[in-house]
Amino acid sequence: MKNKLMRITSSLIALTVFLCCLTACGNKTEKEEEITKKPGEIAAPETENLVDFDDYTIPEESSDEESSAEQSSSGTTSNSTTTAVDVSSWTTSSNESQTQSGSGLTKADMISLLNAAGYSYDAEQDIYYTNMNPWQRHFGFTGEYDTGASYLNMEYLTFKCDFTYGDKYWRIQCWKGQYALLSGAEMGVYTKDIDSSLSEDFYACASDDNLLEMGFDFYKTTKDYNNRNRLFYRPVEFHWWQTGFKFGYCNPTNCVAVMTLRAKDSKMADGIERGLQNVKNKNGKLNPFYKYGSSSSSGKVNIYQRVGNEFKIIWVNAGYTNYNGNMI
Repeated sequence: MKNKLMRITSSLIALTVFLCCLTACGNKTEKEEEITKKPGEIAAPETENLVDFDDYTIPEESSDEESSAEQSSSGTTSNSTTTAVDVSSWTTSSNESQTQSGSGLTKADMISLLNAAGYSYDAEQDIYYTNMNPWQRHFGFTGEYDTGASYLNMEYLTFKCDFTYGDKYWRIQCWKGQYALLSGAEMGVYTKDIDSSLSEDFYACASDDNLLEMGFDFYKTTKDYNNRNRLFYRPVEFHWWQTGFKFGYCNPTNCVAVMTLRAKDSKMADGIERGLQNVKNKNGKLNPFYKYGSSSSSGKVNIYQRVGNEFKIIWVNAGYTNYNGNMI
């Protein structure tokens, strides 16, 4: 009975969030003066080949600045802890049904949901991923989706890279962490017209003309990254929503996504670089990426390198979580 009530409650919350997102589309007052203000100076991109970070290791502990930013964004205090899902409590039967303690959700249930949602399966890597035209592409994205996801056992870290290019506002938003019984990451590209009447935080999914080349490698922990023990990867290809998910547990602020992103031209690359340098937490405080090799990047765990119009990004804890305090 308890599990049924939890599922019914989660479904009602998700439906409420969805309806709120649709009704929010007509009440936007654009803050054009804030987004389109004259950008700061961007250092000239390097001309050598893109470093693959073969010799780079993530510092064992982030700087005080980054730790403070993440604690502020998640609503935790310095002595707070993250409670991991007790994987040892999962049980396996002959039909490969795994149950997560307290949620009532089985692996078989999760696979059925993934299939119903239109995800594809990569048997070689044992991962699920999105195709180019899933049903979600028709609904755009808003921060209210992130809020609702936390009630559905989806607990992750996210950041927004905002910039203008051409006649549009652009947002590259990324996510990584725990999706119910799955670990994984996402890279999304969203746009809207400068004169759009959409709500401030609502963006449409990128059209075919605005796809970007992107992909990522996913590591469950910083230690796995330092040992180059990759869990899975998604190839660099034109997409608007590059995703990958694999059964298992990870800590959203300790798993690592190494992302590759290619801009259309130098003007767009300048915008992306400014966006990475201005990533914020929930409270509006900077929790950004630092340019690899610069004096400001020393000891930082969230770094990027730009060569021409291509970026390589190492992401550990920049941005903010969609949950407050301990994980469910």
